[in-house]
Amino acid sequence: MALSACNAIVNPGFESSVLFPWRPSTVNVATVSSGTSAYSGDYYLSLETAIDNGSNTISQVLKNLTPGKTYTFSAEAQVPYDSSEYCGIYVSSGHNITKGLITSQDLGMDTFGSWVTVTGSFVPKKSTETIHVAAGCDSEDNSVTGLVWLDAISLVPESGCASH
Repeated sequence: MALSACNAIVNPGFESSVLFPWRPSTVNVATVSSGTSAYSGDYYLSLETAIDNGSNTISQVLKNLTPGKTYTFSAEAQVPYDSSEYCGIYVSSGHNITKGLITSQDLGMDTFGSWVTVTGSFVPKKSTETIHVAAGCDSEDNSVTGLVWLDAISLVPESGCASH
């Protein structure tokens, strides 16, 4: 799947083979991986979830947004193996990841091993906003962590790209 040229996300499919400009919430929890497991292209992000059924996050500062304009968020997410009862993706904006929810998606055991499309809408208040993509897994054994893979992340104007 080709990502749109007007995507506000930089390094949306991790094809640069590095995490930048994404910032992880904790060191060593976000790894850019390569191989046939990628949704598109050669690379994807492997995000380790936190113990105690917590989440970890990758964040990116987005620039040149049009305040008041509706943007469509989309990403592909996968739980690669059955390590918990279910996992979830939570996408938000702003300086506080608990506010500004853009979308969330549960990834139940029936989806483990398959890519799931996560979508939502976002209307920025400012031309520069921070987007957060968090992943968490729930397990009876809260001392274990899970993995959630992410790929093909996009944030594009709902009305399409402007002509240049």
